[in-house]
Amino acid sequence: MKTKTPVDLPVGYLDFYKNLESWQNQQQVKLKQTYAPADIDVVKVLVNTNRALIESIDFKLDPRRFQEVFQELLQFIAAARPETASQVGKISSLAAALDFEQLPLKILEGDGEYFSDLAQKHEMPEELLIFCVDHALRPFLRLWAAPHRAALSEAGFEIWDFATTCPFCASKSNFSRVRATDGRRFMFCDGCFSEWETRNIYCVHCGNSNPQTISYLTAEDFPAYQAFICEECRGYSKSFDERQKAIRIDPYITNMETVYLDLLAQEKGYTNHSQT
Repeated sequence: MKTKTPVDLPVGYLDFYKNLESWQNQQQVKLKQTYAPADIDVVKVLVNTNRALIESIDFKLDPRRFQEVFQELLQFIAAARPETASQVGKISSLAAALDFEQLPLKILEGDGEYFSDLAQKHEMPEELLIFCVDHALRPFLRLWAAPHRAALSEAGFEIWDFATTCPFCASKSNFSRVRATDGRRFMFCDGCFSEWETRNIYCVHCGNSNPQTISYLTAEDFPAYQAFICEECRGYSKSFDERQKAIRIDPYITNMETVYLDLLAQEKGYTNHSQT
């Protein structure tokens, strides 16, 4: 069924990301056949270190298996987005020059300079290279985080002060949901699919909790989809309020289809602080 949104999204935009998510789910199922989940006391580690799990716990990744998933992702993208086939082919033909032990680390570290130098050296499309490395890594991250999601989501917001940073993989988040059953607000990581609680009347960027300087924007007829805005840091974050619309959402896809909220907030001078 076609999703109704206040603005017309580019043709094929949502379908591509839905199909990409399905592809990543399939990869995760295959990886699970040879994966042994780590025994981690998530709450204990977070409380003791105040650092994301991936910065405290050894995240084991077989470079050869990662290379296989990376190559399969290139094939998926070339088929799903034929207009990128030549660029995808360029990356695929130069795959032997890539260090598949370093690539995941550099993505997790957010080392843009590494990818810029790599793309320039081998004349690769930089943005597409980063996209492919990032999305090839996600099935591994989701599999690693999966056994511990329940413990993390029910731990409470007191254990983690960095609301926009995923406690598992340290990816940045700018999307949350307000749970229908109890009104609790949970941030969502589209990297490893983890959720962690944060405060309701609260700016996830600067920590402002003054209700006089926090409000939200919505589009007409779409009140459940909100952009929380903060007058202190001029930041915004998106959220879905389950109490206003009795449906189950896919947070990953909902984040993609609410790009109109990003535009609405940015037009009014707010930022998601993605570079900080």
